[in-house]
Amino acid sequence: MNEIKASGSGQSKVYLVTGGAGMLGRAIVAQLLEQGKTVRILDIAPVKNDRAEVMVGDIRDAAVVSRACQGVDTVFHAAADVWDPNLAPASYEKTNIAGTQLIIDTCLRLGMPRLVYTSSMDVVLDGKHGHRLADESLPYPADFRKMNRYAYSKMMAEQAVIQANGPSFSTCALRLVGMYGPGDKYHLPNVIKNAKSGLNIRLGNGKAQFSHIFAGNAAHAHILAAEHLAPDSPTAGQIYFITDHDPVNFFDFMTPFLKQLGIPVPKRSIPAGPANVLGWCVEKFSSKSNFNTFTVYCVCVDHTFVHDEATRDFGYQPIFTPEEAFNITLAWLKTQKF
Repeated sequence: MNEIKASGSGQSKVYLVTGGAGMLGRAIVAQLLEQGKTVRILDIAPVKNDRAEVMVGDIRDAAVVSRACQGVDTVFHAAADVWDPNLAPASYEKTNIAGTQLIIDTCLRLGMPRLVYTSSMDVVLDGKHGHRLADESLPYPADFRKMNRYAYSKMMAEQAVIQANGPSFSTCALRLVGMYGPGDKYHLPNVIKNAKSGLNIRLGNGKAQFSHIFAGNAAHAHILAAEHLAPDSPTAGQIYFITDHDPVNFFDFMTPFLKQLGIPVPKRSIPAGPANVLGWCVEKFSSKSNFNTFTVYCVCVDHTFVHDEATRDFGYQPIFTPEEAFNITLAWLKTQKF
């Protein structure tokens, strides 16, 4: 790959999107291209995009990361190992912690000016307590041992990104809530698969609220944050929750999708207590199952957050309405096989 001169030399700014083949990465790339930006994608999975420069490689590979970062003005670091019961615990440390540190070190070595990191609401979840309309004052869990390995790895990576912020390298982290949209591999697909199986049940009493965000809105937040990210800006060195519209019960949010897809809507429900016991039993005898105590915790207690500080510091507001987000996602779901 030919090296691209740094943006300060008069050439167009180059925007690197790690994880550019994923749901969020694709949305960031699409919006950058719509704005006429020069985009480079780095992902371990191949992606077809004739308008961007595509590199297939691993963020854990120093040589690959060095080539990908040559001449880059802004890095959107969205690549990560997402929670999956089939992944070995060590994968999260290698990709999410060590891989992120490699990105940071490379940025500093090459003199790159800014990095926007994709974090997660999971970094504040302790497996026990809920959060209602929480903001950035919420601390990390007091006992890290109660976090799942994915959440722990994202927390450690988030801290590394913020600690790297300095006079010549501006960083920030965006904590996304439950994300959905075209390219979703985990959120909606798991609900659909469960609805088609014998696990077509609701968990909890239906009162717990959950915050979601459409991938297009999450991408918009990343780009806005980058535009405002500079050493003297209020965004530098900060962490932000990113949401879009009013929170609803997790199962109520999913119901319209199931109805439009002609999939039976769960009518039976299990209270949180028995569901938690069941999840514990499943963990003991089937560690690879998507159903466990953390799943029960996520949907049976409140997990709602606000994006007021993102609005204040870099003007974030959702650009896709709930109806637009639903219709775009539904159209994509109808093209998939589950």
